Amino acid sequence: MLVDQEIVTRNFYGINENQDDSRFEVYALGPGFVLVDGQVIDSWEGHLPRLLFFFALDRPVVTRSEICQAFWPVLDSDQAVNVFHVTKRRLHKALDTDVLIHGEGHYHINPEMTIYYDAMDFVTSLIAARDEGNPGRIDAWQRVIDLYRGPFLQGHDDAWILDRRRDFRIGYLEAMTAMAKVWYDRGRHDQSLSLLLRALDEDYSREDIHRDLMQLYTSVGRRSEAAAHYQQFADHLKARGLEPAPDTQTLYAEIIA
Repeated sequence: MLVDQEIVTRNFYGINENQDDSRFEVYALGPGFVLVDGQVIDSWEGHLPRLLFFFALDRPVVTRSEICQAFWPVLDSDQAVNVFHVTKRRLHKALDTDVLIHGEGHYHINPEMTIYYDAMDFVTSLIAARDEGNPGRIDAWQRVIDLYRGPFLQGHDDAWILDRRRDFRIGYLEAMTAMAKVWYDRGRHDQSLSLLLRALDEDYSREDIHRDLMQLYTSVGRRSEAAAHYQQFADHLKARGLEPAPDTQTLYAEIIA
């Protein structure tokens, strides 16, 4: 994000964040849960108040119309607004504070709330890791990996959740492949291999990671495993009416030549 040509590297969600002294701790990477004063909140009266909190927290400001469209697209306007206000009251009750503040036609998270949000930490670490001039970028890559406890709000399949889930997964895989290269360059081939396999467990469709894995196997003298991995992946694609990309086929040909 840019503000007057200056890159914004943190607090782009507009929340009052203090990781070391936060009354509210919010974890969206994985099943999604909230702690208040160290205690897990489980009195949501349904899943909608909890999801409304995550939805609002993930945006600096949001309109009531955007909320209703995301959560109740099939209801008419009056019904959606009524359900929204009921859900908002339940959210405020669960967290024992006025979470959503309205002003100038928008809702936003109450600025008096001090919140640690793992998604904020994740993206901030990802930005630091991408900075080639950052001497701590390897630690930042590892921080990204450590923060990813699972897909964003795992267990839910709302459209807005799936969009954000894809974004976070891309960042996680970027960190995994970057750290795999770090370990490979340091001669820690087993750790590099482990990261690539974990990356494929997260998204088996990433053909570039399959090629990285094949190249790693080959470079450490395990050509038969590289070839076997290609065949396994090719069979996976064939069952779906697809075939490996030309770059992958060329790599396989070089391996078996």
